[in-house]
Amino acid sequence: MVNCKPISIPMEANVKVCALEGKDLKDATMYRQLVGSLIYLILSRLDFSHAIGVMSRYMQNPKKLHLKVVWRILRYVKGTLDDDILYKKNGDCKLVSFCDSDYASDHYTRCSTTGYVFMLG
Repeated sequence: MVNCKPISIPMEANVKVCALEGKDLKDATMYRQLVGSLIYLILSRLDFSHAIGVMSRYMQNPKKLHLKVVWRILRYVKGTLDDDILYKKNGDCKLVSFCDSDYASDHYTRCSTTGYVFMLG
C-alpha cells in the first residue's frame, strides 16, 4: 500500500494525490505546460498556491489523476475570475499574521509543509 498525501484544493477538501497511483500520461507536455502557467498565475492569485505547489511535485512523472486535479484547479480559476480585493479607507488598519506547519506531512517523502497568512485591515 502506498501512502498518499491529502492536499487542499479549492472547492474540495481531503483529496488524496499520490506519486505512484494511477495510469501514466502518454504525453506529459500538456500537464507541464498547464502547471507552469498556473505557477505564473500564482503571482497574482494566492488562493490556490498550495495546491499548485503540490501538483508541481509530479512534473517528472505525472499520472492521469494529477491531470484531473489540475483541470479541477483550472475550473476553480475560471469560476473566480470576477473576484476582486477591495481596500476601504478605515481609521484602523492592522497587519495580522498567522503561520502553521505540518511536520513530515508527506508520507512519501517525509517533507514538511509550512503556511503563512497575512491580513491587512
